Amino acid sequence: MNQYDMQLTSEDQKELETILDIVIHQIPSYTNMVNASIISWDVNADACVFGMVYHSFIAKSTEYLKNKLIDIEQETNVESVFEIMNSVSDVFNSRVAEIKQKIVASSLG
Repeated sequence: MNQYDMQLTSEDQKELETILDIVIHQIPSYTNMVNASIISWDVNADACVFGMVYHSFIAKSTEYLKNKLIDIEQETNVESVFEIMNSVSDVFNSRVAEIKQKIVASSLG
């Protein structure tokens, strides 16, 4: 492993899952926010909420990993950043069905 390799540990994986759980619990708030403005928008509310969930997860998980790199004083390169983002995407993608289900349930009230 060279100075630019960063492998996600099981602790990192668990932290990313926790971050995603937190974001998923925010779905009702996102739904309320979108529904309050939907009259003036020409968008699919569920797709908008899904985008908000994705954006929030990526922002929070990226911040966590960036802070970890600072803590361990590890430099990165483009390749290692892409590997990290692939891992983050894998965590999100593994729960897309659950996220969509929660969005639909939240939309129904």
